[in-house]
Formats: sequence, C-alpha cells, structure tokens
Amino acid sequence: MDRLEANHGRLGTGFLGTPYLLSALTDTGHAEVAYRLLLNTEYPSWGYLVEHGATTMWERWNGDQMRGDPSMNSYNHYAYGAVADWIYRYAAGIDTVPTDPGFHTIFLHPNFDKRLGNLEFSYESSYGTIRSAWSITGNKATWNLTIPANATGHLPLGQEKASSYKLDGQVLSESRRVRALTKDGNGFEYELSAGSYQFEVALP
Repeated sequence: MDRLEANHGRLGTGFLGTPYLLSALTDTGHAEVAYRLLLNTEYPSWGYLVEHGATTMWERWNGDQMRGDPSMNSYNHYAYGAVADWIYRYAAGIDTVPTDPGFHTIFLHPNFDKRLGNLEFSYESSYGTIRSAWSITGNKATWNLTIPANATGHLPLGQEKASSYKLDGQVLSESRRVRALTKDGNGFEYELSAGSYQFEVALP
C-alpha cells in the first residue's frame, strides 16, 4: 500500500508481480484499491491500453508510443492480461478449491463495486455452466448465481457480511436453500447445492 501511494496509485509491477497484485490486495482487505487499479486510465494501467486503441494485451504499457521501436515486439502478450484471472475469481467470485478441483466444489467470493456497476460471467465447466452476474442499484447489489448439476458452492461470509445477504427475501440464517457448514469466530461458510439463486446484498 505504501508503494502504491508513493506511485500516486498507479501500477508499478512487471511481468512477475502484475498477475498477483490485485489478488494480494483483495485478500488483505483492500478490494477497493484493487478496483481502483483495474479501472484506472492513467499511464501505466489497463485502462490506458483500452483508451489508446488496444484490442489485445501489449507487452509494454506504452506500446502506443513504441510502434516504430524494434524492442516493442509483441502486441499480443499475455503477461499483463493475467488480470482477467482476478476478474473471474474475485470480481465474479467463481473459484476452485485445492482439495476438490475442477469446479466440483465452487468457491464463491464475489467482490461488488459501485464503480464497475455490473458484471456478467459464465464458465463451461465439466459439470455444466457456472454463471455469476451482478448489478448494483443504489446501495444494493443483486447477484444471480447458477451452480450446475453435481457441483456444490461454498460461500464463506464474515458475520457482518452474512447479515447483509438475503436469498429470496430471507436472511441466510433463515433460508432452507443454504446450509451453514461451519461457524468460527469470524462467521459462517454456507453450502449451496446445484440450482439458480438470486441474492440481494446490502452494500456499505
């Protein structure tokens, strides 16, 4: 966080650090900063590439200024495109667990953000289509989730977050469609069977 502040809130990572930066920020409670980086359009940023004509991921952040430079040898280079992994896993909230891989158990941890406004994501797993779509109106997020047959979703929520989630108009602790697996000092982990769900989430 100190490094980002010193760099005026702009990216300062390269091929090795960029794929992990937003995940590390989110895992340590700084999802707001991760979204700020994702949506920034100042150089260097993903938004800068988009606003300067990129339809692929450039090898360098300022590839638009290096079109005649022989050291700029790739305009379709995945390294910075690893940000898509964060969008799928953290923004849409569709992830795997190492003990039950292949999306047999789906680890659910969406991060809603008013600046993005809405998101729709689907993935064709070996069990069927997994879908996560959310939109924000005012201080409420509506999250539509589909878990395919023979798969299970796990949604970990701290106590404060759990109270902000409603399913079919009911708080999760009262819903028969989810099962609380564990409770620790920080909250619950809810199990969701195959099916379609619509959550309403009160945002801070």
